[in-house]
Amino acid sequence: MPDLRWPTYANRNLQLDSAVFDGVPAGEGSLFVRDTDGRTYLDAVNGIGCLPLGHGHPRWIAAMEAQMRRLVAAAGTFFTEPQQRFAAEVAARCGLPEARSFIGNTGTEVTEAAVKLALRATGRDLILVFDRAFHGRTLGAIAMTANAAYRAPYVSTIGENVQRFAHMNVVRVPYGDLDAVRRAMSAHERRVAMVAVEPIQGEAGVYPAPREFLLGLRELCTQHGALLGADEIQSGSGRTGRFLAWSTLVGDDPVLQPDIVWLAKALGGGFPIAACVARGDLAKHMVKGSHGSTFGGNPLACAAAVATLQIMDDDRLLQRAAAQLPALREIAANDPEPRVKEIRGHGAMVGIEIAGESRPAAPLADAMQQRGVLVTVCADHTVRVLLPYRAGADELRQVWTTLRAALA
Repeated sequence: MPDLRWPTYANRNLQLDSAVFDGVPAGEGSLFVRDTDGRTYLDAVNGIGCLPLGHGHPRWIAAMEAQMRRLVAAAGTFFTEPQQRFAAEVAARCGLPEARSFIGNTGTEVTEAAVKLALRATGRDLILVFDRAFHGRTLGAIAMTANAAYRAPYVSTIGENVQRFAHMNVVRVPYGDLDAVRRAMSAHERRVAMVAVEPIQGEAGVYPAPREFLLGLRELCTQHGALLGADEIQSGSGRTGRFLAWSTLVGDDPVLQPDIVWLAKALGGGFPIAACVARGDLAKHMVKGSHGSTFGGNPLACAAAVATLQIMDDDRLLQRAAAQLPALREIAANDPEPRVKEIRGHGAMVGIEIAGESRPAAPLADAMQQRGVLVTVCADHTVRVLLPYRAGADELRQVWTTLRAALA
């Protein structure tokens, strides 16, 4: 079948057809997919980390089926019971005082919501972001994204020589460099509305921030009257073993929490939903007409997300997610591969960096696909593994042995 989409993706020349449910334990989702030729693959791409329960979890499907018989869509001028349950569940897990949520469909959409909130709440005009960051693909989110290939035709940021069509006030500094943040905030005193940080940079190759760096950001934001925003689109919703990667890295002290958190990907168990969660005193700045989304917070998406969060709790999936990185490291230690430079991340957010010049990991996505494992390669040097949270030693061993075979 021809691909009739815009050619915006690096096509893997693989047409997926269905999940594989043969041998799946009762009450679980599938970890495997099948292509149109009938070949089976372990899915460690996972919709780019969107399937924490695996494919087709029966309780998740049942929750959506029940909601589809009641109400699927509702304008944002009304509110619904699934929407309020979802907002309450997310608020309880994020730990922000009197938290309120803007509910959207995609990560980029809630990134834009966070920026709008920061600008309105502070009256300032500049967002401080980091090298290697990825925050999305709309014009505002691209301006915050580090990779110039994403920005090139569209936007410019402070310090670039060209002035492109949609100029946004963004200043970028090295990730992990508190002195650089300190200098930038002093240079742009009373202009920085928000420091936006990924606690773990996913698209860049799965780089966790040092705890001291995140604590330093919190202190600097408080000192300079800027807001601290945590982009948990990929790292949140339980992927690191805690609901937020911020909690995994920093802890739960309410004094140390970000002011704004935004989530997507795994939040809906595979159904599109995203949330920008903020302290109540900040959320009040988003007055009538200041933001909106036709499909954001629809009852079906909220029912899917509530079911996802409940299944995570009932099946202790966060604990199982937390065990993935240690298990993979043990497998690698018992079957070492000299070309692997580092295995990093937290929980079920894993990056395997390959040593070598130029683009050492670039061929590995295709080579592993040919051997029955789907992965993503980030920055041409790191194989990213985003398995469902229930995946264990057997699946991780399959990833590792397939990687070794592909390298050979």
